[in-house]
Amino acid sequence: MNKVAWIAVMLPLSFGTYAETGGFEAGKTPPPQSKEDAGYKGSEDTSETPVTLTKDFRQGGYVTLEGYIVKKVKGDIYQFRDSTGTVNIDAPVATFKSKTFNSEDKIRVSGKVFGKGKNAHLKVSRIDEP
Repeated sequence: MNKVAWIAVMLPLSFGTYAETGGFEAGKTPPPQSKEDAGYKGSEDTSETPVTLTKDFRQGGYVTLEGYIVKKVKGDIYQFRDSTGTVNIDAPVATFKSKTFNSEDKIRVSGKVFGKGKNAHLKVSRIDEP
């Protein structure tokens, strides 16, 4: 009976260790900016914004970017790049939805813009594959 009680206590505690997986995997080189071309995919692509426009975007404005995570800066901060430039993104582990991406994987990020000019960054609420 003692073993059953021990298992009943330990089983729910073990699920928390596997809940937050996924993220960015460093080590691969992203393709050069000149090779980035999403091509024509349909009308759903009309809402995407280039990185250069986010530098002057209004505070709290919601944008969708398509490109690559180039490197991890620190903590949940990553450098994101598309064919027009780079911007820092704040992407908590939960936004990766247990998927792991590397710098060769093209992704689509959505979130709110904070800051202006070179201090602009994106607080990510969603990361998907294009």
